[in-house]
Amino acid sequence: MPYLYLIISVFGATSSSIFGSFFNRKNADKKDASPVYSLICLSTIFCFWLVMFLFDRTLDWSVLPYSLGFALAFASCALATVYALQTGPVVLTSLILQLSLIGTTTWGFFFWNTPFTWLVAVGLVLIVVALWLCLYTKKEEENKISAKWLFWVSVMFVGNAACSIIQRTQQMNYGGKYGNFLMTVAMLFAVLFCLIVYLKSDKSDTKEIVKGSWHFPVAGGVLNAVMNLCIMLLAATSLSPSLIYPVLAIGSLSVTTVFSAFVFKEKMRWWQWVGVAVGAVAVALLSI
Repeated sequence: MPYLYLIISVFGATSSSIFGSFFNRKNADKKDASPVYSLICLSTIFCFWLVMFLFDRTLDWSVLPYSLGFALAFASCALATVYALQTGPVVLTSLILQLSLIGTTTWGFFFWNTPFTWLVAVGLVLIVVALWLCLYTKKEEENKISAKWLFWVSVMFVGNAACSIIQRTQQMNYGGKYGNFLMTVAMLFAVLFCLIVYLKSDKSDTKEIVKGSWHFPVAGGVLNAVMNLCIMLLAATSLSPSLIYPVLAIGSLSVTTVFSAFVFKEKMRWWQWVGVAVGAVAVALLSI
């Protein structure tokens, strides 16, 4: 059963990149489709965690500040991911999302007394190498890395790292309790945040977007929620974190890479593919 949880988590971790890419391609000619995707996706996730909380019903209002911080980080990451997938390669966007682990790792050195091992040192060096390989473009070639993509992946990187930091800090300070309450309140605020962004966007194509593409954000939201649930269940199994997180990181990146190459037909230079491989190794080392 633990391995089934792990397999589900791997595919769940790919949901943002894969379903977001399908959605973007379906609505390439529509106005402001990204806020619609984020609003539907986060609403789906909220409904999932609301059901989980109703079965649990343990709460502590002092968790509220953590929920607000998580909501802002999660909503920012969700919106930025969709925009990044619009303006750049799927596989590189997925890689940057996975490399956001460096933010959590760095935070741990200063605030969680995380030991700085040789594996961590190698992992950090490999991350720098991976980023250089992925972003490098020869002078005589057309630069495929746009400023818009760099901006959105930066927001995505910070938002995803902040989610991990806030969630882990809350669990450490409360002895692993009130996780369902944290996620339910956080998702409620995240939905409200996305609703504000949506209301300020061009809504002229919303009806057509929802009618033809609603299943992509719903599927992405369900898989994201199920992934988080499976990770929580894995914490109670005999599987070591040194196995869980490297498999989750490398597995999800591998699945996204396959979709990028064979389904989305993305073309990248050979050194960018090497950068993806190096990045996968770096994530594995930092997860151990």
